Amino acid sequence: MTIGSALLGSLAIAALLTPGAQADEVVGNADVGGFRITGGGGSGNDVVLGTTDSRTITVKLTASDDSGIKSADFTLYHGSSISNADAVLKSSEAAPVCTPDGTTSVCTKHYTIDPRRELKNSLAGIWKVYVEANANDGDYVKADGHTTFFMKRYAKLTANASPEPVAKGGTITVSGKLTRANWDTHDYRGYTNQRAYLEFRRPGTDYYESLGYTTTNSTGVATAKVTATADRYWRYEFRSTMTTRGVKATGDFVDVR
Repeated sequence: MTIGSALLGSLAIAALLTPGAQADEVVGNADVGGFRITGGGGSGNDVVLGTTDSRTITVKLTASDDSGIKSADFTLYHGSSISNADAVLKSSEAAPVCTPDGTTSVCTKHYTIDPRRELKNSLAGIWKVYVEANANDGDYVKADGHTTFFMKRYAKLTANASPEPVAKGGTITVSGKLTRANWDTHDYRGYTNQRAYLEFRRPGTDYYESLGYTTTNSTGVATAKVTATADRYWRYEFRSTMTTRGVKATGDFVDVR
């Protein structure tokens, strides 16, 4: 298998993650700002789930007004708009707990997500946030799509380099398998047609260098061949997509003699 180009392009998703969607309704100077998910198991606000274990996340929203915030609430949903949502997360609380600090309040809710009951493959990807905030002086804001976050499927990746040991100048075959959580069948299936980046680490160092990528086949298997030049640890890396978390395989050492 030929290794593809190592020149990478970044996934242009920043605009999808940035708050700033126009509010549906704004009266006065009430405002909603920061949105943060903790306990999601991924980077930033990503929420990552496997096939069986539930995950509890904490969600905080900041709202402000010069008169202070009387109440605020938010809804996490999947779909084009709150009125056309095909899935809505149910919070552990009937209403958020809002903690005031001057004219600003931080409102918190918790969600326990069970992939066996609440998720299916079509729900992986972009989720949206509907928010409302009401000020003490009657100002308010209602915003659909105030911000977004990703609900992602957990991924696993292996790597095996052989033969071990190998003669210098010989050929090393590095194979691995990329699988991800299937929320429809509640098991792990091969993730096909994905870039698996082949990386190596020199003994005595703690960082990996990339040689490029190969593409997983119809069962999620990646295979690449390299020339043995010196002792190395070999692994694959899968870089996160909008539906699936990134993962790095454990390095496999090959003794070159």
